[in-house]
Amino acid sequence: MLHYWLLGLSLQLFFILLTHIIMSFGMVVWLSLLILNWVNLALRGLMELGIVIALAYWGYHSGKNTIQSTLLSIGAPLLIFGFWSLFDFRKVVATPEPFRLVQELILSGLAAVAWYTAGQRSLGITLGTISIVHHVLVYILGERLLK
Repeated sequence: MLHYWLLGLSLQLFFILLTHIIMSFGMVVWLSLLILNWVNLALRGLMELGIVIALAYWGYHSGKNTIQSTLLSIGAPLLIFGFWSLFDFRKVVATPEPFRLVQELILSGLAAVAWYTAGQRSLGITLGTISIVHHVLVYILGERLLK
């Protein structure tokens, strides 16, 4: 009789322990996803900042004199971000997400090429990598570019 009672108690303890393990695993997964979302948000910020700085740097180093360098360093980022914000794909096409993805990859690719052609090859490769990792993480995490 005692061994049945001990067996029942050990089964109860086993299921309690198993429940705690599953709950803590779920908490770890949830916490990991939360951290990954914050990392992806930081990558997005770095990507956008890298695009602005790359275009300004490229514009400054492409000008032949001070006035032209200044105008290009201000105008290039304004032109690109103006193009970026010009299109609201939600109103133009039925499935806007792929168009926004292509637009962002083209713009970040242009900025990476701007770094590269301005002589900062490692920064160009880094910006391209950040852009690709960010966009992959967006879809792995179940997010969307257009919210």
